[in-house]
Amino acid sequence: MNKPVDMIWERVVRNLFIGTAAAALLAVAPLTPAQAEMTDVEVNFVKADKDGDFALDLGEVLVITIEHFKESDTDKDGKVSKEEAGEHGDHPEFSDNDTDKDGAVGMEEAIAEKIADFKAADTDGDGSLTIDEVRKHQQGN
Repeated sequence: MNKPVDMIWERVVRNLFIGTAAAALLAVAPLTPAQAEMTDVEVNFVKADKDGDFALDLGEVLVITIEHFKESDTDKDGKVSKEEAGEHGDHPEFSDNDTDKDGAVGMEEAIAEKIADFKAADTDGDGSLTIDEVRKHQQGN
């Protein structure tokens, strides 16, 4: 093998990969000159988009919901208490999500709320959420 050619080819492939990844990221969250970093909403969107299609379906939203619930349920009792929720425990939405009013949010309550949020955010009714739909829904809440 020709080492210099291999090294050049490796750089070309690496730069192509980086360029493709950057283009994909910009397609999801175009940055204006005033934006130097992605917002939390954009970062979470990219993390949740498991299939990389730049849209979130209900399954992807529920996977993230379940993962977050399990992380938050530190005592593993199947509920997230106000204490486990931290600063979110004092938010009115926490009380709204606690539909059985036992002072904690169970997995079923969390899933039901995310399904309702998904339906509310899916303004075009196509069964998936774009980053713009997620941003608009977050701004409205």
